[in-house]
Amino acid sequence: MPLPSIPDYSTCIRTPALIHPLVLKDGHPIEKGSRLIKYSGGFCVVFPYQTPNKKYAVRLWHAEVSDAKRRTQLISDALKKANLPYFVGFEFYEDGIMTTQGMQPLVAMDWVDAQPLKKFLANHITESHVINEIAENFKKMVADLHANHFSHGDLQHGNIMVKPDKSLILVDYDSIYTPNLKGMPDEIKGLVGYQHEARWKNKKASEKADYFSELVIYTSLIALAKMPSLWEKLNMEDTETLLFSGEDIQSYGKSNIFRELKSDSELAHLTNKLCDFMSKSSIDELSPLEEAIASESKRISDKWKNGNGYTEISNEISSTISEKFKKPR
Repeated sequence: MPLPSIPDYSTCIRTPALIHPLVLKDGHPIEKGSRLIKYSGGFCVVFPYQTPNKKYAVRLWHAEVSDAKRRTQLISDALKKANLPYFVGFEFYEDGIMTTQGMQPLVAMDWVDAQPLKKFLANHITESHVINEIAENFKKMVADLHANHFSHGDLQHGNIMVKPDKSLILVDYDSIYTPNLKGMPDEIKGLVGYQHEARWKNKKASEKADYFSELVIYTSLIALAKMPSLWEKLNMEDTETLLFSGEDIQSYGKSNIFRELKSDSELAHLTNKLCDFMSKSSIDELSPLEEAIASESKRISDKWKNGNGYTEISNEISSTISEKFKKPR
């Protein structure tokens, strides 16, 4: 049986008697004037929903995802156990909402008081220290995900929220990988401009799914902190990416943005690592952000140990040379 459409859900969610979870009792979807507020994606639609005690994001499936019910329950269990600060509380309800297509499940998520990353950047684009702080918070967040063997799976600006204290929250959990999902299909691939070319052919959900996106986002943040003019130059407010378009990724490092970033010594090492990632044939060959940054920095450090491109000589040779020049000729 086909799933209800977004208009079907929009009609049903207005009728309290059709909403079954007790946490949503006496609540209502939020409207602006006579218009129902909703946010739709490829598989789900989200309705802001106000109860007497709390505001929720109610997520409903309008397109099939393999084993969505079991997947959602497993994700919920894993995130509760990890108790990381980057995820909001959410509960899966099998008996969620009655529709013309029968009873449908829903997910009730805590509402986040935060701005989408891109909106936050637009408001702070000339404040380099603020963007650098977000970059550091992002780096810490993904390192914590790696420590738990998690990946978000659709890491992009629309799924990263910035709270007033500049801490980060992730939203949209349909694509998340947790260790108890090992072997499940990788169906939700993310946005063009954030994904490695090999991701489109990847078959199984993986904790490595974010590795390319992480480097794309981190490089974009560091570059914008140093070159805020890129925001207007690339018309970023009206794009569905950050610094790199899908065409840039498909150029394998040959497009103009790569040349521009490589001209700056501070940004060149990140850009070179991104190009190195693009040369790989599988996401299994990629490394997490903290390792990618460290390995590239170490490579440069090893090459330029004394700042002039020369390798430091041993103490024994140095001592011999010193003694030689102490003797009078």
